[in-house]
Amino acid sequence: MEKHLLEKLSKITDEEKMLLAGGNIDISEYTAGEDYIINAARVTRGVPYISQRPHTRFAPFPPHSHNFVEMVTVVKGEMTHIIDGRAVTLCCGDVLVMNKHITHSVKEAGLYDLGVNIIMSDAFFNAIMPELTNTVFSDFIRENSKLGGAGMFLHFSCKGQKQIENIIENLLFELTEYTQDNSIMTRTVTLLFKYLSLKNQKLLVDCTKYHTLSDKRKLEISEYIESSYRNATLTSLAAKMSISVPYLSKIVREYFGMNFKELLLEERIRRAAVLIKETDMPICSIINNVGYENDSYFHREFKKRMGETPLSMRKSARTK
Repeated sequence: MEKHLLEKLSKITDEEKMLLAGGNIDISEYTAGEDYIINAARVTRGVPYISQRPHTRFAPFPPHSHNFVEMVTVVKGEMTHIIDGRAVTLCCGDVLVMNKHITHSVKEAGLYDLGVNIIMSDAFFNAIMPELTNTVFSDFIRENSKLGGAGMFLHFSCKGQKQIENIIENLLFELTEYTQDNSIMTRTVTLLFKYLSLKNQKLLVDCTKYHTLSDKRKLEISEYIESSYRNATLTSLAAKMSISVPYLSKIVREYFGMNFKELLLEERIRRAAVLIKETDMPICSIINNVGYENDSYFHREFKKRMGETPLSMRKSARTK
C-alpha cells in the first residue's frame, strides 16, 4: 500500500491516546442509545453514504452490532473478531463483510495491527445489490434486507491477489484523500464484490449464518410488519404474540435497535422506494398506499433515510 496512505490510516487518534493513558472504550460514543447497536450517524463524521474508520487499537472492543453493513479490511498485522463465541482471525489482506444482524466483539489490536472498517449505509448497499444477484453475496443480501434476518458474514483471504488489493487501495484512497463521488464508490465496491465472487472458491475462507434463540420471535415481528405495514400497531402485534405491550416494546428495541414506530417507518419507506422505482404511481398515491396522510413528514423522513427525495429517486430510476 502507498506509504502516505498507510501513515495516514495508522495515525494514533485522540481516543487511542486516551486508551494508552489507561482509559476505557466508551461504547455510548458509538451508539444512539443503550442497546450496543453502533449507529452509522455517530461514526461516519457526517458522511452517511459510505465512509471508512480505522479500527480502534490498544483495547478490546466490546460486543456490539450495527445498523449498517460493515466491511473490514486488514492492511497491516492481524485482527481477531469473536462472532457467536468463535474466533475469526483476519490476516493482512483479508476482507470480512458482516450484515446488520451480526453481533461481535474484537480482541485488542496493537500498534502494528491496522484494520479499516468501511461503513456502508442501507442506501449505498441497496444501490449495489442488483449487481450481486446469483453471486456468493446473494444469501447475504437476502438476510440483510429482512427485518429479522439471520446474522451472516463472509471472510475472504486476499493476500497476493493484486487486482483485489488494487481495488481496496483505490477505495481507501477515495474514502480518505478525495472529495467523495458516490458513483465512483458504488462502482468500486461493486467491482470488488464481483472479483471476490468470481474467485470465491479460492478466496472464501468462511461463509456463516447464525440463527439465535430469539430468531423465531424476531421473525414473527418481521412478518407482521411486512404483511401489515399499512395499519400495523404495537397493541395488535402484542395481542397476536400474547405478550404485554411494554414487554413487546422492550424486545423490539432489543432485537432491532429501534422502537416499533421507527421499525414501521423503515418498512414503509422501503415499500415506497420500490413503488417509486418500479411503477408510475403518483408519489402522493404511494404515500397514501404505504399508510401516511402527512406528505411533508413522509418526504422529510424519506430523504433522511434514503439520501434523496422521492422525485429524485424516480428520475434516477427512469434514467437507468
